[in-house]
Amino acid sequence: MAASGRTRTVADPPMVTVGIDLAGYTGTTGVCRITWAERPVVDILDARSDDDLLAAVRTADKTGLDSPIGWPVAFTSLLAAHRAGTELPVRSRYAPHSDGREGLGRFTHRLTDDVAWKRTGAGRRRPLSVAADKLGIVAMRAVDLLDRLAEEGPAIPRDGSGSVVEVYPAFALIQWGLASEDSYKNSKPAALLARAAILAGLVDGLGIDIGERERDRCTRSDHDLVALISAVVARAAACGMTHPPATAEERELAAVEGWMHLPVRGLPLAAVRNGF
Repeated sequence: MAASGRTRTVADPPMVTVGIDLAGYTGTTGVCRITWAERPVVDILDARSDDDLLAAVRTADKTGLDSPIGWPVAFTSLLAAHRAGTELPVRSRYAPHSDGREGLGRFTHRLTDDVAWKRTGAGRRRPLSVAADKLGIVAMRAVDLLDRLAEEGPAIPRDGSGSVVEVYPAFALIQWGLASEDSYKNSKPAALLARAAILAGLVDGLGIDIGERERDRCTRSDHDLVALISAVVARAAACGMTHPPATAEERELAAVEGWMHLPVRGLPLAAVRNGF
């Protein structure tokens, strides 16, 4: 399926997805474009400015953005009450985890964070808080980019049903069985080996063409590797292979807070490549 939900035909050009590992500043932002031809082709793009990011997004059928695109409703209600000097909302948590652990806090985390954390079984690897962590500055940049895209057409839905979908690459790797024991997000030798192993799993599973330049950049830089993963999740989302908001509460909050699309667990990467 195309990002619009229309069935693609043989006469259509190959689907193009873009992945963006968004950072608060351009220097550590990664961008990857995949052209899903019979043998998919990977290109790592330069991201010198927001204009570069917007240009990349405009070339894609679907873009996977590694950044929150909204804040918890409870958190924004807290700020509004504090500003107005009215009674503050009561602190609360989402429902407990099936293993008995407390759910995430509603002030610090969105519903999608809690759902994804529980769905993946990520344990101690909880999503960062967009409300109470440095991730907030990344989200500010993300919503500005979406606002600029909307200047050219309709607003970008925050639930991922439009041309941009929120992704969480670390959780996607769990769903695909490619998560590493060692962190892949630093400059230590163990992280380099972890990135090489993740890249090998993606290349083998997808059957993609990746040049020496792209292979080297994804091995040396976690930002480029995360951008590649994000582009693959964008493909999965475009083909209906991720978890959209399912309940009435999820759909209501996703429209405001955003929604993290996780790949369906157990679905082989070859299915993502083929689109069915």
